[in-house]
Amino acid sequence: MEHRSALAVPRFRLKPASGPLTDLGLGLLVVLAGLVTRLYGLGDKPYWLDEVTTLHRSALPARAMIRDSLSFHHLPLYFLISGWFIPHGTDEATLRLPAALFGAVSCLLLFGLTRTLGGRRAALGAGLLLALSPFQVQYGQEARSYTLVISFILLGLWALVVALREPSRAALPLHRAGSAWRAWLVYGLATTAALDTLSVALFWLAAGLIALLAAAWRDAAARRGLLVNVAIVHAAVLACYLPWIVAMHRLTKGDMGSGLDWVPPLNWERLWTTIQAVYLLRTTSLIAFHTFPDGVAWLGGMVCALALFGLWRVPRRQPAMTAAKIALVTLPAGLLVASLVSSVWMPRYLAWSGPIFFLFAGLGLGCLPRNLSFGVLAVMIVAGVANLLPYYRLETKPLWNDAAMMLRGSLPADALLLTDDPGAIDMMNVRLQRLADPFPDELWTDDATRALQSLHDGHPVLAVHGRVGQADHTPLSAFLDMVAPLGAPCMTRTVGLDIIIEAFTPDGRPCPTTPETGGA
Repeated sequence: MEHRSALAVPRFRLKPASGPLTDLGLGLLVVLAGLVTRLYGLGDKPYWLDEVTTLHRSALPARAMIRDSLSFHHLPLYFLISGWFIPHGTDEATLRLPAALFGAVSCLLLFGLTRTLGGRRAALGAGLLLALSPFQVQYGQEARSYTLVISFILLGLWALVVALREPSRAALPLHRAGSAWRAWLVYGLATTAALDTLSVALFWLAAGLIALLAAAWRDAAARRGLLVNVAIVHAAVLACYLPWIVAMHRLTKGDMGSGLDWVPPLNWERLWTTIQAVYLLRTTSLIAFHTFPDGVAWLGGMVCALALFGLWRVPRRQPAMTAAKIALVTLPAGLLVASLVSSVWMPRYLAWSGPIFFLFAGLGLGCLPRNLSFGVLAVMIVAGVANLLPYYRLETKPLWNDAAMMLRGSLPADALLLTDDPGAIDMMNVRLQRLADPFPDELWTDDATRALQSLHDGHPVLAVHGRVGQADHTPLSAFLDMVAPLGAPCMTRTVGLDIIIEAFTPDGRPCPTTPETGGA
């Protein structure tokens, strides 16, 4: 007979309970916190290259959108959803709204999942940690698919936990009365949707399968029925997912591995920076492995201690709890192993394991004595808010909007703009197109020889360098070597942390002047 934890609740839903604070009320509080933290300053930070891709792709007709997604190693579901928002505007706040909404929903789903495993205090703690995590807020303000895949995976894990709380019911034929067919259905649909959103959900598919096989191995009486249902559900999931992979294989002409050639190699600094961002509530740059010193430094240690305490105190042989543990470990372990062959270790690829870490921190909070847990929760909320607030003013994305306005306001009519990466022009033109004054193709080049010839012909040259994506293929030193033949710059400006502009003029011609945007 299955051991039932005293912390578990009997149904797969938010069930109102007696008392002034019901599950539903607390769940609404958590989702409101997640919504407020993600909507605040939603459009303040400029687009960067990946978001520009979302902007362009989401504006395509559905058929072209799907083809473009698969051709560039992306699954299409998020872009189809994002396309619904394009008619309402292409500004940063509008295009990021889906990610913000899914981010808030993920807080509610984590609350429900943790409530099923560990009670209200645990659920409230886990949900608020997710709502206040700078990393999760950052991706809730990113016009990309990460919060959507997190929501699907949390829903799938919740359904899996419900199914495994009673393996005997989970083992019944799906058509039989009293079976756990609803949990199996939600698990299958959520897993399929996650896979059709982002390929990193393959690690979730592996985690769910491992958890189910472990439950079948431990319960001889339920083994046969569980294995049959596992085979049925996963066959349906793969039937809905594999056609996309076949299409991607055809459209990329079999070169599917090239989609990760931009990921920097793994080293200890990148490993530790990622851990701080995903699990320890530090604010990091979106496109660089850089941690900002602002915030409450000890909060991450407190959350880590709670998570370890939760892992120690929860039932060890309960299948539902084992599923959550397997989900926690599978993603980081899988990415580390994969990085031995080809680096895939990126903070955003670890995004869905962060909420599961917070789940165990919530369980640790719930295992504390009642009075102590309320005190710890209060400290955690206050410190979490104080830790999050600096994120909104920090430069977590390059200020290409400011660079665009600086250059457009100072570029002489006969000048040539030199860049080491055309992506910089794409990002600046998103801002300039709103003013109906983008950089035309004939005004810029990434060819230093052409720029040198233009300078010799008597035309000024303005060179711009900055972080474009998460792999900096042309570091600043290489850029300076590229522009060295142009001579000594007559003007150098920096825009924020990542962008530098240098001006070169022929002899006797005055240097272009620029406003002091972003520093000098």
